Amino acid sequence: MNKILITLGTLLLLIVIGGFIFRQEIFIMMMASGISPEHNFDEKPAPEAPDYSDPAWWAASPQAADPSDQMPAGVTAAPTGVSVFFVHPTSYFGKEHWNQPLEDESANWIVDERILRHQASVFNSCCDVYAPRYRQATFFSFMDQSENGEKALDLAYADVVDAFNHFIGELNPDQPFLLAGHSQGSRHATQLLREHIDGTPLEARLVAAYLIGFSVTEDQIGSVPVCANATQTGCALGWNAMDGEGTGAFGGNEGLICTNPLNWAADESYAGHNLNLGAIGYPDYTGPAQGEDITAMNVEVGAADAQCMADGQLAVMELRSEAFPGRMFGNSMHPYDYSLYHANVRENVAARIAAFAAAP
Repeated sequence: MNKILITLGTLLLLIVIGGFIFRQEIFIMMMASGISPEHNFDEKPAPEAPDYSDPAWWAASPQAADPSDQMPAGVTAAPTGVSVFFVHPTSYFGKEHWNQPLEDESANWIVDERILRHQASVFNSCCDVYAPRYRQATFFSFMDQSENGEKALDLAYADVVDAFNHFIGELNPDQPFLLAGHSQGSRHATQLLREHIDGTPLEARLVAAYLIGFSVTEDQIGSVPVCANATQTGCALGWNAMDGEGTGAFGGNEGLICTNPLNWAADESYAGHNLNLGAIGYPDYTGPAQGEDITAMNVEVGAADAQCMADGQLAVMELRSEAFPGRMFGNSMHPYDYSLYHANVRENVAARIAAFAAAP
């Protein structure tokens, strides 16, 4: 009897230890099972295709007021004649479709009130902001091991290309522009850069590409160089923030582009809190917290430091704020990639545009 109890106790201990060691993998599996579409991609018609001549398909544009127009107190507009094409991250977590229908209110709320206000808005003091709604792939697409996820992402990318062509058609023939995105948006923007900008006449008009919050590597951006300093133009930059040292959102990927958003170097130099011009946090990504004023943009100077690590992740070594509570796998601060360095990104965009305008 004692041997049986000892054996059972040992097995239980091993299960507990295994559960602790693989807790992240177990959590991912449990979450995936709850958001996986119950049909294959080809078994159900895709949502309505976009018509980018229809304002309803633009989350942000110069023709309408939207949350991307909001600025923190003390910031004023300084128009430069530059426009930005911003591709939003994943906000659709549904399992009814592999791609988001336009009318999904929850996904659109995240885009409008979190993404436009806290990401796309960093470009609004200098630029006209264009941000298309598109049939984004559902979050599960990044976990899917079949062909369904890739098909959903391909459909989403086709919409982004269509929107970009419409965007370019709205600009003057020689007008400079910025390309920007986050997460899924940066995945599509990176492919767009490689396939539709690099090596074309559009490349001469590109001020810079802000490919933030995705596993972007140098070999994915074609011949476009990685930005090496704060005023280089015609280049690409990006980072993935994590709380301290860890695996981050994209641990294990080799050759990740990592730009330090406090000193704009693409190396492992440390940049301290004194360089952080202002961070703007928020509570929950997917919805308003109780009593939250979703329009609040409370700037906290010196909230975060930054250092690119050897694996390409951007570590916040010491966070001096309670306004950034959300964490993802690997201690990732993925929802706050822009927010932690809001004022620095805003200033850097203006610096690159000025350098672009001054170039012979």
